[in-house]
Amino acid sequence: MPTPSSTALAPSQRVVVESIGSARPALAGLLASQLGLPANQVANALYKAPSVLLEALPQEQACGLANILQQAGLSVRVEPNNVPRPAAATTFDIALYVSDVADLPACCERLAGFLGCLPVAVLGLLSSPPGVIIGDVSAATCAALEQQLEGLAAELVCSRRDQARYQLLIERAPGPSLDSLLHDLRQLGLTPDPHTGQPQGTLDHTSAQQLWRRHQAGGGLRLLDTAFLRYDLSLEAVDAGSQTDRLPELAGLPAELIDCVLENLPVVVEEGVAHSALQDRLQRWQAAGMPVRPHVASLRRCRLRVPAGSQLAPALGLLQQSGLLPPDSPVPRLPWQSPVLHGELLPRWLQQGLEQLDIPIEWQELDHEQH
Repeated sequence: MPTPSSTALAPSQRVVVESIGSARPALAGLLASQLGLPANQVANALYKAPSVLLEALPQEQACGLANILQQAGLSVRVEPNNVPRPAAATTFDIALYVSDVADLPACCERLAGFLGCLPVAVLGLLSSPPGVIIGDVSAATCAALEQQLEGLAAELVCSRRDQARYQLLIERAPGPSLDSLLHDLRQLGLTPDPHTGQPQGTLDHTSAQQLWRRHQAGGGLRLLDTAFLRYDLSLEAVDAGSQTDRLPELAGLPAELIDCVLENLPVVVEEGVAHSALQDRLQRWQAAGMPVRPHVASLRRCRLRVPAGSQLAPALGLLQQSGLLPPDSPVPRLPWQSPVLHGELLPRWLQQGLEQLDIPIEWQELDHEQH
């Protein structure tokens, strides 16, 4: 009777993706094609790692495939089929906050390589508040993306879906559709703010998604993960009890500017404060006798205006790169104003670029009823 070979006796193997590593997104489509697997199955294995890509393979075949995948930039391992499968990964949504807008073009270039799209598409994602770039991915993907952005003045914010809280923003005309939405919100324990009409409180991921599926067709509804929101803090007044000598410590400004700040109140004294840090910052200002008012910078709406008499030609490339003008657009006639800008990223980037070009500009701030 023949003796089975050692290969035949070896347990079948599985290939487990541990991280997308430095692999390019195009690899998912290529693997799906070559392995005869559904594209979404391969994408899930890559972006929700650790995850099983293939199983029940002979050892030699599994090791050969793993070697090819590692050369493509993936982090993988080969393990016997009879060991427990990796547990389902906790998933995250990811947003990017660009601290120094001088790094915005570099951020777009690196993210474009990671996401498999053009830099202009990345700019569109980042400038659509609150700057979510990818969702429903594992901690391993968060770590891989963090590595891609190393050295840039940008903060990657990873929000765990099962712990996320969502704020609703309603911009819907009165009528049956709005009535139905408000009814469902009351059922969830959310009542409108008497001043703004917006829902008070937040929802968990499951409730937020159920509400979205039920009411998204009516338009005028946005769900915002609070972890991604940014705030500007405005100092509006001081009194005899205010410790104004602490302005340099709290606002990070030179001591010689204290008088200038106090003479021009109200003044924004902090920009881009993360939601997670907001309460601590408010308490620190309060303790110094200088209570500040938070404004949700992520929900800013404004228009850029360039008055007559300016020279806009030097800024043509910047305006085209930002998407405010088509790529082949001539220099617009002055005075000129932009379409409505949403959020805080594009205004910060444009402000810096136009200041460097010494072009005078104006900002028109809009509320949520103006377009």
